Amino acid sequence: MAASSVTLRLPATTANLGPGFDCLGAALDLTADVTVSLAQPAVPHGPAEKAVVVAAEAACRYAGKACPPLSVDFIKTIPHARGLGHSAVCRAAGMLAAEALCDAYLQDHEMLALGTELEGHADNIAACLFGGLQVVARSGMKVYRAGLPAPSDLSAVLFIPDFEMSTDAGRGLLPRELSREDAVFNMSRTALLVAALVEGMTDLLWEATQDRLHQPARTQIFPQMPAIFAAAREAGALCAFLSGGGSTIVALARNSEDEIGSAMTKAAEANGVSGQTVVTHLSNNGASALDQTMTPA
Repeated sequence: MAASSVTLRLPATTANLGPGFDCLGAALDLTADVTVSLAQPAVPHGPAEKAVVVAAEAACRYAGKACPPLSVDFIKTIPHARGLGHSAVCRAAGMLAAEALCDAYLQDHEMLALGTELEGHADNIAACLFGGLQVVARSGMKVYRAGLPAPSDLSAVLFIPDFEMSTDAGRGLLPRELSREDAVFNMSRTALLVAALVEGMTDLLWEATQDRLHQPARTQIFPQMPAIFAAAREAGALCAFLSGGGSTIVALARNSEDEIGSAMTKAAEANGVSGQTVVTHLSNNGASALDQTMTPA
């Protein structure tokens, strides 16, 4: 029996983790609650709510179900255009709401493929849906993923600038070709990073998060980035990287979280960038339903 309303809890995510461009993502213990309800007539929505509805409609089409008018109540605890998977939250919420409200059942691999089609890349949506550390690869319309436990003892210190970064604008700056040396550099560090996280080899994390593909190009938008990385390291961070397309910078740590956050803030402010810090953790929890109101028989 379909529900008339469902409340979902979905995690923010961090993608790329330095070298793993479009292939690594991890869930964060920072969540948004989204309530989607049947509505008659349809309720006007803002951009985030519209993205939820569009994803629900896409899931219904995929499953061969009709999508009724919907209303969306979005508690926006995850900032937009800061590299924390806001759009993945919207799309995951829509697909899961379609399942609960419209009987639009998709298997995990179908939901991942549809979410990737909506997102344009699989890293954030995989981490949002399934939690933990997600390694993803695409071949045409097919998406492969390997989910791994995220280290529960690692804190994630987020420096969230007050300015937005456009994912599309950042991607437009990326090099169309890489030298063999740079390709090997990134591939080797992506593999090293996954192994280091799984095996708890935190002494490798700084080198394993180095990147020659997207972060250097994105310094054209965010030139203060290297100074903030350096400040995080000086304060005791195990590594620091741009989260997804930015503008958030993530530093992983086992201690000294407050000092790391303060150091990143001071380095940013010294270079003309204001923002806030949030201390959270990597999370193994993916999207889930908190509550459902069933349609009367």
